[in-house]
Amino acid sequence: MNKDSTRPTKDKGINGAQMCLVIKEHQATYPDPITMRAGDTVELSGKEDSWNGWIWIWCTNQQGKSGWVPKGHVEQIGDIWRARFAYDAIELSVHVGEELTVDKEESGWAWCTNQQGESGWIPVENIGCGP
Repeated sequence: MNKDSTRPTKDKGINGAQMCLVIKEHQATYPDPITMRAGDTVELSGKEDSWNGWIWIWCTNQQGKSGWVPKGHVEQIGDIWRARFAYDAIELSVHVGEELTVDKEESGWAWCTNQQGESGWIPVENIGCGP
C-alpha cells in the first residue's frame, strides 16, 4: 500500500486478501474472455495497448478465445508464443460502495471477489483500500 494513496500499488503489491470499497463503477467489457494455463500456446494479433503505463497484448488461446493479457505473461520460444503463467481475463462488474476482497494486483488491475462470491479483474483506480 502506498503511504500517499488508498490504492494498492504494483511496487508494494497485495499479499493476501485485503478488504476494499468500490469508489468508481466498472462494467465488464468481454463476456467470454481468454483463459490460459502455464505452457499453453497462444497466438498474438500484434495489437498492443497501454494501461496506466503497463503494456497489454491481444492474445488468442487454442480454444479460440481472445483477450488482453499482460505482456509479461507470455514468452516467445522459437516461433511459438507460450503462456508463462495461468491467467483468466474475466472482469468483474461492480458498483460504488460494494465491498470487495482484493487478492492480488497485476498491471493496474486488481483480482477481486464480491460479497456474492463472484471473482474477476477491475481497474485498481476503481477501488479504495483503507488501513
